[in-house]
Amino acid sequence: MDNATVRLALPGDEDLIDAFLAQHADSSLFLRSFLARGGLVDEGKPLQGTYAIAVMGGQVAGVALHTWNGIIYLQAPECAAALVRLAVETTGRPLIGLGGPCSQVEIAHVGLGAPAVQRRSPEDLFALNLSDLIPPAPLGSCTLSCRRAEERDLDLLRDWRFGYEVECTGFPDEDATRAFAAQAIEGHVARGEAFLLEVDGTPASLCTHNARVRDHVQIGGVWTPLDLRGRGYARRVVAGALRVAEQEGVVRAVLFTENPAARRSYEALGFRQVGEFGVIVLAT
Repeated sequence: MDNATVRLALPGDEDLIDAFLAQHADSSLFLRSFLARGGLVDEGKPLQGTYAIAVMGGQVAGVALHTWNGIIYLQAPECAAALVRLAVETTGRPLIGLGGPCSQVEIAHVGLGAPAVQRRSPEDLFALNLSDLIPPAPLGSCTLSCRRAEERDLDLLRDWRFGYEVECTGFPDEDATRAFAAQAIEGHVARGEAFLLEVDGTPASLCTHNARVRDHVQIGGVWTPLDLRGRGYARRVVAGALRVAEQEGVVRAVLFTENPAARRSYEALGFRQVGEFGVIVLAT
C-alpha cells in the first residue's frame, strides 16, 4: 500500500484502531482485548504493548502489537512487514512468536528476516453465536461442575499450563517456558478468566477466556491431562466457560485449533470454521 503511512499509535488513536479491528472481529480478539484493557500505554505490564499502525485516508488499515510478553499480534492486510519491524524496533524486546491471519503472519516473518522457527501452526479459526450453543450430553452418573479457577488451584494449574505451552503452543521444555506459563495462568486466574471442570469434585480440565471485548470472547488454553483425555471433559469445560460468558453479556465466541480431536469437540458444541489463524513460535 504505497500511500499508507506506517507509524506508532498515539493517544487518541484508540477509536480509529478499534473501528478497523471490528471489521475483522473474529480474527482480532487478542488485539481488541489488549487495546480495551491495556490501552496504548506500554510500561511492560500485563495486557500492554506497543502498537504500530498503517494509516490511509485518515483511517487505520493495519495494526501490529508487540506485547509485554514478547508476542506479536497482527491484523494487517497491508504493510504487515513494515508494521512488525517498527513495533519490534521500538520495544527492543525479544520476539518469541507471532499470531494473526495466516498469510499476514508469514509475510511478517519474512519481513523480520525469517528468523528460525520452532513451530509453525496454520490453525482453523472457529466461531459460534452463543444462542446456537449445543449443550454436551450428561456423562453417566458423574457429577460435573465448572467454576472459575481460584488462587488455591494454582499449584496444579501452573503444571497444567506448562504442559499446554509445550504440547499445544510449541514452546521448548525449559525453565523459561515454565516461568512464562506460570505468569500466564496466574494472570488469568487473577482476572477471573480461567475455568476449571471438576468431575466428582476432582479437577479434570481447564480453559480460559484468553481475550474478551464487550460482547465477544475468545476461548484458549484448553488443557486436559493425558490420563483424562477421550472422555469429553474439554468440551464440557469450554461449554461451561461459554455459559458464564453468555450470562455476562457475550453473544459470540471464537477459538482456533489445529488438533483434529479438538476440532470435533468444538464442532459438537456448534462452532463452525470461519477462517484461519496462523501461529509461529520462534526458536530460542
